Amino acid sequence: MNPFKFLALTFGLYLSLVIVFGGGDNTSLEPTPTPTSFPRITVVMLTPEQQVDRIAELAPIPTTTLAPVVIVEVSEDTKCQQWLQTALEAGWPNKREVLDRLGYVMWRESRCTPTADSGPDHGLTQLNVIHTRYMADLGWTHEQMKDPAINLRFAWLLYSGREANGQCGWTPWSLKC
Repeated sequence: MNPFKFLALTFGLYLSLVIVFGGGDNTSLEPTPTPTSFPRITVVMLTPEQQVDRIAELAPIPTTTLAPVVIVEVSEDTKCQQWLQTALEAGWPNKREVLDRLGYVMWRESRCTPTADSGPDHGLTQLNVIHTRYMADLGWTHEQMKDPAINLRFAWLLYSGREANGQCGWTPWSLKC
């Protein structure tokens, strides 16, 4: 059979089915319900006083050395324990479950290597280039994310900002809360 005749017959069959069965007139159908499993995100504007407080909170880490904070007991198998003191100095809370999870993130993302670079992601927590504008607002470059103190500080700001808004702070690293 000639391929053009075959295509013409197939198209004719398709067209006749469309005519017989109504051809996709969806005006009588009810609208498709939207999934309710995704929470609505509401953005709330900060007052000027709250903005000043948030800017002060987001200020870069002072260059003076702080007295070491004693780390709470973490799990024996917590990864990247050598960076937990730096994490505490960067603002991370001294809580076992948070530090255990942070250790896991650093291990999974960079194998505890502060200069890890996978193209768009840099540093211990592999901060993505998508955050470059936020980094610039804080006076940092994406390349500076290879500095462990800066990387952990910015990771803390991402985590704590989401937690403050009632969201999961671990979402930037694709972890569930």
